[in-house]
Amino acid sequence: MPFKPKNSRFYHYDFQIRGRRFHGSCGTEDHEEAKSVEANARVAAKAQQGRKGRYTVSEALGTYYRDVSQHQSYAPSTIGYGRTVLAHFKPATLIDTMTTGDLIGFMATLRGRLANGSANRIIEYLARSIKHMGKAYGAQTPDLDLSAVKVPEEQERVRELTFDEQRRLFEYLRPDLHPFVKFALLTGKRNAEIRALRWDDINYETKRIRFRVKGDKEHRLPMNAEIIALLSALPRSNTLGHRSFVFTFEDRNTGERKPIPKTGGPWRSWTQALTRAEIDNFRFHDLRHTFGTRMLRQTQNLKLVSKLMGHANIETTARYAHVMDDDMADAMQAFSTLSPEVFPEAGSVKHAKLLKGKKE
Repeated sequence: MPFKPKNSRFYHYDFQIRGRRFHGSCGTEDHEEAKSVEANARVAAKAQQGRKGRYTVSEALGTYYRDVSQHQSYAPSTIGYGRTVLAHFKPATLIDTMTTGDLIGFMATLRGRLANGSANRIIEYLARSIKHMGKAYGAQTPDLDLSAVKVPEEQERVRELTFDEQRRLFEYLRPDLHPFVKFALLTGKRNAEIRALRWDDINYETKRIRFRVKGDKEHRLPMNAEIIALLSALPRSNTLGHRSFVFTFEDRNTGERKPIPKTGGPWRSWTQALTRAEIDNFRFHDLRHTFGTRMLRQTQNLKLVSKLMGHANIETTARYAHVMDDDMADAMQAFSTLSPEVFPEAGSVKHAKLLKGKKE
């Protein structure tokens, strides 16, 4: 376990493998990051000692974070995933001894306090960490059946922002958050994907934007004139270390433009704006739902909307199908085979008698 020596602000590691001592600085003041560094050091040490093939769950999580997760926009979430796993499994548990039954038991504890979707994400992260150790480091890995572990996820609601609510939201929202919220409405991208956007992800020549999305993948979205105009007008950060970020907010204490954080800071203004605008039951993710419903209403093309939103399968997009159902209902209300121009008295008692007489 990482520790802080006297007169050092960084965590250190100190362990032995087959009688040989390995020690050094983790180079960080963050305890979770230090654990990841130590886990990676253990993997490297075992390789030096010729002990390949068997690794612990702690080493798997730390190595996967070091190699993959820390470079992704959702890195803070994966730190929480790792904590949850290690609170259930002993860190020294060898991954090749883990069974599907172990994961089912773990899932049972997760469902007692988390939504099904969140529980599935944690199980998936553990499984990816184990698979990575086998693929990248030749570790012995168990044959795990995730289909027997993962649970059905609740049907996600679809909350659309009305145009009147949209007007009120921007009326009360702090101005430096306007571009961020407008961009979400124009692209349908997730909060984390927009916050992670860098200027080198924007290609004005091809009119495409590259997003880093879930599952370590990329999604490229075409830019229309409105998106280009919004991006072109954005102020750059006045701090060198932050200038690569597309979206920033103004720190009202220092005047510095900083990357938009996941929580706190400017998000208090978001919550206050929703309250003052009297917009109930609305979350930032609902801006993505708003994009999906508006785009489907305009195009009537479910497959196209699925591609624009970056869904892995069209079944996910089907939650927006109610838009087309509503449009069909409206069309039926406005439609009549017995048009008044052709049958001025269609539906009247006189007309019914007329039809009866013709049949006789």
